[in-house]
Amino acid sequence: MEAGRLKLVLKARLLKLAVQAKGLLSLAALAAASALAARALAEPSDLGYAFLALLIFGGIILLIIGLIAVWILLAVWVYRDAKKRGMEATLWLLVVLLTGIIGLIVYLIVRREHPIQQPPPPPPPATG
Repeated sequence: MEAGRLKLVLKARLLKLAVQAKGLLSLAALAAASALAARALAEPSDLGYAFLALLIFGGIILLIIGLIAVWILLAVWVYRDAKKRGMEATLWLLVVLLTGIIGLIVYLIVRREHPIQQPPPPPPPATG
């Protein structure tokens, strides 16, 4: 029983680490875009640069939001698909969250060996 608890704790810590790493990468991109926008706005010589900087900043924000949304949707899909196939769904969820596209490719290769499990047929209706 203790091994199962340890396994759950390790999974939770790995998931937390993955979320923090993705968040730090997003913050770094946001900081770079903010610095570019601030530099362009600080130079009043040409408003074209300021407009361009704001466009770049907004584009990076939308890109980050879109990538996070796709990342979460893929992780949810992998979890549900692995569960249907009788695989360790939580483990595959963590693999995809931690490794991104590489984990997804590995999952797509491994899942071919595990067909979708069909639910047992319902029992016949009781007569009486």
